[in-house]
Amino acid sequence: MIKQTKLLTGAIALALSIAHGPLAAEEADLPEARTLIDRHLEASGGRDALMAQSEGTLEGEFAMPAAGMSGSLIVASRDGNERVMRIELPGIGEMKTGFSPDLGWSIDPFMGPRLIEGAEFDALAESSLPEAIVRDPSMVTATTVGQAEFLDQACWKVKLEWKSGRTTHDCYAVESGFLIATESVEVSPMGEIQTTTLMDDYQEFDGFKMATTTRVLVMGQEQVLTMNSFSMETPDPALFELPPAIQTLLEDQ
Repeated sequence: MIKQTKLLTGAIALALSIAHGPLAAEEADLPEARTLIDRHLEASGGRDALMAQSEGTLEGEFAMPAAGMSGSLIVASRDGNERVMRIELPGIGEMKTGFSPDLGWSIDPFMGPRLIEGAEFDALAESSLPEAIVRDPSMVTATTVGQAEFLDQACWKVKLEWKSGRTTHDCYAVESGFLIATESVEVSPMGEIQTTTLMDDYQEFDGFKMATTTRVLVMGQEQVLTMNSFSMETPDPALFELPPAIQTLLEDQ
């Protein structure tokens, strides 16, 4: 159970990977990466609509099927640069992670409180920017490198070279244009880990579409996040209050 919880707290906020390699394709046949990204943005409701997701509250469910764990999920964002995620697991307790431009932290019943620092914080900070969500050219250089298949769909694999120097990959469905898979090697409390995120069942909310089922695959474990609702109203400020244990860690620095 502790090992599974470490995987969750280390990888859930930004778990990105593609498990399969690209299928062979002639370079001349590959579509431009920016064309693929723009097609996804258009299919999702447009760049402005996606960037508007930087403020609001998502509610849903979290599960680790193999461990028999499930519970409620809330992800709240405000001001485009502050986010908190809370998972309530019956019989286990609350798991909570928070991020702002100058602070990252997490707390759960197994690992206790900790501050997110160093390379782990830097990657989290970069990927949390609204410009990163829409793969803005100011943040990333994109190159189409081949094809792959996920969720029984053919997709174009795009290599992303970020301003910070890290490298990740996206995969855009050939038919629908939606982003359906991503890949990266993420920094976690357990070191570097390779993860896979699969995004499915896009539905419309307030003028834009987003995946309502996300499966995170990491080190043989599967985490499933199911979205039930999304509100663009300003989140409850109480969600962003620092837990006393995190305040103590900051005072002890």
